Amino acid sequence: MTERTFKAGLIGIAALFIVLFVVILAPEVKDLTLGKAIDDMFNTPVNQGVSTDILLTYAALALWVVYEAVTKKVRRGWIALVLGAVGVAVALPAYLIIRMGQVKEG
Repeated sequence: MTERTFKAGLIGIAALFIVLFVVILAPEVKDLTLGKAIDDMFNTPVNQGVSTDILLTYAALALWVVYEAVTKKVRRGWIALVLGAVGVAVALPAYLIIRMGQVKEG
C-alpha cells in the first residue's frame, strides 16, 4: 500500500464517521445536555462497555501523543486530541497523518 492510499483511507474513515454521526445521531439528540449525554453513555451494560472502550482508547491515544511529543518531537499532536471531541475515529487518523511527515519508521 502506498502512503497516498494509506492517507486516503484514514481520511475516508474519519469522514465516514462524521457523516454517519451527522446522519444517524444528530437528528436523535435534540435538546441534549452534557449531563443527559453522560447519563445516556452509561445507562445500559452495552453502552457502559462501548463508552468505557472509547474513553480508554482516547486516553491511550492521548498518552501516545504526549509520549511522542517528548521522545520524537512530534509537533501539532494536540490537534488530534482536540478532534477527539468529535470522536476517536477522527482523532486517531488525524494523529497518524500528522505524525507521518515527522517520524520515519525503521
